[in-house]
Amino acid sequence: MSRYDCLKEVGKIKLSMGKIFFAYFLLPFFLGIFILSTSTSFAMEKTYNIAGDRDLPPFSYIDEDGTLNGISIDIMKKIASDNGLTFTYIPMSIREAEKALKNGTIDAIAGMTYSTGNDEWFDFSDSYFTMSNSLIIPKEKEGIIRSITDIRDQRVVLEERTPVHNMLLNMRNSNLTIITKQYDGLETLLNGHADVFVGNKWTAAFYLKDSQQEKKIVILEEVIEPADYTIAVKKGDEALLLMMNNTLDTLKAKGEINSTIHRWLMPQSDAQITQLKHFIFLLSLVVMAGALVILFIYKWNQRLKKEVNTQTQKLMNLNMHLQKQRQVVADNNAFKEQVLNNIDTGIVTYGLNFKITSFNAKALDVLGLSVHQADNLQGSPLLNQLFHQYKVGTERRENPTIPDTLEINEGTRQKLISYRVIQMFDSQEKQTGYLLSMNDETEKKKLEHKLNSQEKMHALGQLVAGVAHEIRNPLTSIKTFIDLLPKKYNQPKFRESIIEHLPAEVSRLNKIVTDLLDYSRPRPPKKQRYNTVDELTSLLSFLQITIEKKQIVLEQYVEKNLVFYIDPQQIRQVLLNLILNAIDAVEETEEKKITVTIEKETGNTGKITISDTGKGIRKESINRVFEPFYTNKEKGIGLGLSVSYKLVKENNGDIQVHSQPNQGTIFTVLLPLFETEGTKNEISYIDN
Repeated sequence: MSRYDCLKEVGKIKLSMGKIFFAYFLLPFFLGIFILSTSTSFAMEKTYNIAGDRDLPPFSYIDEDGTLNGISIDIMKKIASDNGLTFTYIPMSIREAEKALKNGTIDAIAGMTYSTGNDEWFDFSDSYFTMSNSLIIPKEKEGIIRSITDIRDQRVVLEERTPVHNMLLNMRNSNLTIITKQYDGLETLLNGHADVFVGNKWTAAFYLKDSQQEKKIVILEEVIEPADYTIAVKKGDEALLLMMNNTLDTLKAKGEINSTIHRWLMPQSDAQITQLKHFIFLLSLVVMAGALVILFIYKWNQRLKKEVNTQTQKLMNLNMHLQKQRQVVADNNAFKEQVLNNIDTGIVTYGLNFKITSFNAKALDVLGLSVHQADNLQGSPLLNQLFHQYKVGTERRENPTIPDTLEINEGTRQKLISYRVIQMFDSQEKQTGYLLSMNDETEKKKLEHKLNSQEKMHALGQLVAGVAHEIRNPLTSIKTFIDLLPKKYNQPKFRESIIEHLPAEVSRLNKIVTDLLDYSRPRPPKKQRYNTVDELTSLLSFLQITIEKKQIVLEQYVEKNLVFYIDPQQIRQVLLNLILNAIDAVEETEEKKITVTIEKETGNTGKITISDTGKGIRKESINRVFEPFYTNKEKGIGLGLSVSYKLVKENNGDIQVHSQPNQGTIFTVLLPLFETEGTKNEISYIDN
């Protein structure tokens, strides 16, 4: 064999050995890395189901939001966060949790007392708390029961399957009642059906504080059968157990376990320390105050002699000050007299015996008396008539603070006086008399009547102009067809045009007249108890096709159990008008959204709000939207909002509008509620 052939054979051998090395060493190595990375990624993406005892606060329980909460859940959340895992927390009883873990339905139990009986089914993490039972007794048993040896011949309540269960079963003369939940045992104790409850002192303290029963129960500090409190996983799940233990070690090293437990279990101790600090602080203040009092007494004795001379000087100064005060009082009286005699309201004051004590010049003017007749003011017939009407009206007047009126005929002239009588009191809230204030409202009422007449004539003019404008258009179309009828009657297209347009114009005229009648003579409302939620649902179902066709987003926020006292037919017409206006407003906007809200306003009033994202209303137009025949629509009549306004007022309600150009419009309708005592309202949010 030549040298070349030898080298060639050596090369083949090396190549074969390389293939063998790759096949038996490198290939498994890379495959292992690939499988490990794949399994790790899969594990990272997995969601773990974690069960927690739903009845063991503060370790794990269902809070007011309906979610699982507590010390164990907070620790599990830290484990999930540190390892980038997703945990789903499932509230269960401890029996259900054990069964679910055996069946593989869940992956772990957050918070479980270690016992040798469960070793064959579960693996337990390192302990993060030492759980123990305590004796919980009524206040009247304090001193009678001091330790576990004193519970013989007593009625004992105990949760099943606790570490102390077997020990108490073996105790002689024991009267045991087994319960499944700590809360049931505590309730049994509070109801007087047991003398002792052997249970978790932290859970008992939680329930007692929550029900404000702490003063009725005593929790003894004796520790009974302490046991490790751990996280349980299924037997053989070493990967999850290793991860739990490693994370618990890290959290213990950082002190996060202790801080979590302290946050849940020690607020009461912190409060006691704070109270003690406050007590020490107050005691220090008392001591300091005592020292200051002693020092003050000493200083007072030193200054007593000086004070006698000072008081003598003060008496002299006080006499001078009294003279000045007399002058001030005289000046004040003069000032008050000038004010009273120059105001536009007549004032007359009375004593408790209804004798006049003072009056001003305006009172004489209102009563039609001169200054020379002031002495006869007590016997003034008009004044006596005012006071007599006040006495009679007080018994039936709902609000005595509102001024009353009296009409007097003086020959051909009618006089109208508004007056008010109030009680006067001194600085000690003792009544000293009465005060009568009065005004001559004759000229004011004449002016108001004149202005009302002018306003009515102005409104009538606007109404007539609107009616004429609205009726002229369809009449013009009808007249045009009638004029052309003799010439084009034989033309089929003309007859078709008449059939198409003439009924529509007649219907338009009929609608104008109908709306005008509704506006001018609306029927009296037939009020009844009515649930607006049902009415709104029916109304929106009626408009659903139009809303969907125009691709409008409709949202409803409805407060349930609101019962209005209204005429349902009239309010349905109001809501229909407002929603149709909102549909027209958002039809040409980019964002097409209408929101309807029904909720309770303050007092006995309900509020219906209809808002849209439409083009809005100009500032100069917003004050006229409720006027008849005023509209911004090309084909609108302008009576919809006017009729709606009148219908709402007929139902003892109010309607308001807020709008800005290109920012939408909000209509608010306030209506009276029919509300019974004890009614509770719940809010339901519905999005369509």
